[in-house]
Amino acid sequence: MKRFLSSTTTLARCEFVVAIVLTLALIGFHIVFMFHAGPLWRDEISSLTLATKPTLSESWHSLKFDPFPAFYFFLLRGWNAVGFGHSDLGLRFLGLLIGVSLIVALWIASYLSDESPPLWPLALCALNPLTLEAGDSLRPYGIGLIWIVLAFGFVARILFGGPTKTIGLCTLFAAVLSVQSNFTNALMFFSIGTGAIVVLLTKRAWSKIFIILGIGAVAAISLIPYLPILSGTSDWSKILAGKNDIASVSSVARDAIANSGAVAEWTWLTLICAIIIFAIFVTLIRNPSAADFLRDRSIFGAIVLVLAAASMVGFLCAAKYLVFPRYFLAVPAIGALCINIFWNAIPNQIAIRTLGFCLALIVAITSLRPLSERARMRMTNCDEITATLEQRATASDFIIVTSPLYGISFQRYYHGQTNWTTLPPIGDLTLHRWDLVKQAMTQPDPVPELVSRAQIVLQGHKVFLVGKLGPAPATEHEPLAPAPQSQFAWQMEAYTGQWKSELTYWFEHHALHGTNLPVDENALVSPLEQLGLFEISGLREP
Repeated sequence: MKRFLSSTTTLARCEFVVAIVLTLALIGFHIVFMFHAGPLWRDEISSLTLATKPTLSESWHSLKFDPFPAFYFFLLRGWNAVGFGHSDLGLRFLGLLIGVSLIVALWIASYLSDESPPLWPLALCALNPLTLEAGDSLRPYGIGLIWIVLAFGFVARILFGGPTKTIGLCTLFAAVLSVQSNFTNALMFFSIGTGAIVVLLTKRAWSKIFIILGIGAVAAISLIPYLPILSGTSDWSKILAGKNDIASVSSVARDAIANSGAVAEWTWLTLICAIIIFAIFVTLIRNPSAADFLRDRSIFGAIVLVLAAASMVGFLCAAKYLVFPRYFLAVPAIGALCINIFWNAIPNQIAIRTLGFCLALIVAITSLRPLSERARMRMTNCDEITATLEQRATASDFIIVTSPLYGISFQRYYHGQTNWTTLPPIGDLTLHRWDLVKQAMTQPDPVPELVSRAQIVLQGHKVFLVGKLGPAPATEHEPLAPAPQSQFAWQMEAYTGQWKSELTYWFEHHALHGTNLPVDENALVSPLEQLGLFEISGLREP
């Protein structure tokens, strides 16, 4: 018996030490990211512009262009007001604080749940490169993760401990701020609350049930003021619509957990299956009183994990909106906490605990390389392109940015004298003005006008193309009818892709010289905004 207790204590100490080491390593990676992420990319610039509008009223009404709640933008506005938002590095420092706060939140949630170190949350969530990239960016994802992780911990404490007034108030505070940071956190809190209520129903713990229901109701009511904003979003969201189905959305969700590598991905899938099977098994035990501890935690973890994933997939399928892996960040965060609770509930059998410890350690070690690469990744190379243009382009040249999306970054970092425009031209490039893009789609083809300007400039001067530049099409495309009269209706990517093809085809067949200018080719740049620069000069004889 003494040997068993000694082995168990040693293993617990090893788990704690490894969690501390992983925490210190993660803080190091977050610091590296702060210094290497570099300038802001277009989504971050849009967030900053929205947050720093001249008045709060303007910021509030601009939320329809960036469908997140207001809490993070008010935080960013305050950060800018005290003087830390006047440089890109100062803004990156805010991201560092949020990233480190998320690690602290995982420790707090694990302690509240079962007084254990967050070994699995650190290995499966915090070490995921996507958590670093999106969580530390100038976007609401990181702050939303902090509050939903804390909400999970406080609900778990209500479920497995005593619902003191302090815990109840902390749960309410975290729940409200979680949904005020990211709308989809409402789905996560619904999943957490449902898992807790199912377990509490078996115990007839009505007071705890009413506490959780009341907190959920207050969090839901706090979202009512956003209904007009969400209605305004629907006016332009059709241009970003996608034909989402369960298979395609689930594939993107799998990409979110695969960011750490194949080992982490298969560990996730294995543990998800294990917790579901185990939860079903323990519910069939005939003597439940002997297995309350294990049963309650297994059922809670399985329900929360399944509901969180299913509700997010279902919501994105119903929304018909373009889906990115970062939309799923809260699911692995909550799922890793569920796995931590489940694993710590398993009886103290040294073989099983050692296996889990070794598996978590392997996941952590294999995640270090992709995390290290992501920590050293620049979020954009638009600043390098603008620096090159400021040296090469003259006031008589002409610059075409091949998308208004890239124009947001270009406008922030370009300080030269050369005339420039986007394709299509729109009137506001300070943030994502999807309504103006939609309006441009209803107008006649913008390419002929740009070609006319380029043709004049090329009679002695140069044209520069900025954007993601592929090869010119083999044949000339017929212009598209204004939206929604073409076969593409309101598909923004179809229109912008068509316009870029028309433009590159014209330059390929009418320009005399074209050069792809290298822009810091050795740097690792995010594929979200790794732009190219093309220099064109001369006209061919007709």
